[in-house]
Amino acid sequence: MNRVVDWRLASYWLALGLCCLLPFQAVVAEATASPDTAESRLSPKVLLARMTEAVRSLSYEGTLVYLHQNQLETLSLDHRIADGQVEERLIALSGPIRAVASGKDRVNCVLTDGQPISVERQGGRFLDTEGIDPGALQDHYSVEYLGRARIAGRETEVVGILPRDDLRYGYRFHIDRETALPLKSDLIDRHQEPLEQLMFTSIKLNAPAAPGSETPPDPVRSVRGAPATRPSSQWRFEPMPAGFELVMQHQIDQADGSRVEHFLFTDRLSSYSIYIEPASDDGLEGGANIGSVHAAGRRFDEHQITAVGEVPLVTVQAAIASVHRAAPPTQ
Repeated sequence: MNRVVDWRLASYWLALGLCCLLPFQAVVAEATASPDTAESRLSPKVLLARMTEAVRSLSYEGTLVYLHQNQLETLSLDHRIADGQVEERLIALSGPIRAVASGKDRVNCVLTDGQPISVERQGGRFLDTEGIDPGALQDHYSVEYLGRARIAGRETEVVGILPRDDLRYGYRFHIDRETALPLKSDLIDRHQEPLEQLMFTSIKLNAPAAPGSETPPDPVRSVRGAPATRPSSQWRFEPMPAGFELVMQHQIDQADGSRVEHFLFTDRLSSYSIYIEPASDDGLEGGANIGSVHAAGRRFDEHQITAVGEVPLVTVQAAIASVHRAAPPTQ
């Protein structure tokens, strides 16, 4: 597997939302402006907006369990607002030593071999709830209120973002009735079967700073609301998997002097990346996965094409099949 995708897959459990992000259109202002009636409090749009605002503005800490591939991990999360910035520390309490600490400018990781890695922060948080706009999802998802449940001894309202086809995953959020924090998050398939589950077993809300002494954090930029764009290089992506649009492209210079072109696609909830670089002997051929993260690769015209994202295998396979060069201009 090529260098870029190998690192991203191997460290994905650490990322969980720490990905390249772009400006978004928030739904918080519209939702919170609606009348505070019993009906509005159970509106999926209102509940999702309150959840996003709670994750953005509250300081909290707790213990979580993460269930994936029939493995159960225990994690400790400390999420704080300091000087208008979100600071997070995530530590694995079971299994090999793994930790992530994110601040204003850097994300510092300790992987399973105990070696530290420091990378530039590009946005994102552990609980990735930013930029979810139910109005932008209706063609490919159904956003529904699913009832109530108890998580970590607390009452929650359950909202589902349910995929309409097999090209994308959805979510089921258990939103705390008091704080609006997501106490449980399930990644689900089209049949609402959980692929991964993340759940607080205990949570503590930390006291806010004294009024006037704390600057509210800036909204996190999310790829989910980024404007669609057209490729500016020789590469084209037609037909894309249904519902996905290109929203970002840039070039990554490698230490050996080669250059990787990166293209990011989203359906306004899920996303995948395509990497195009000179072909090498260790390029990915076929499919691969780590949990719900799938990758697919092929060689084309002396280039390695690799797609990777938290989407089904069929989606990344369709993504790499769509890649071709633009036709040269006619003379």
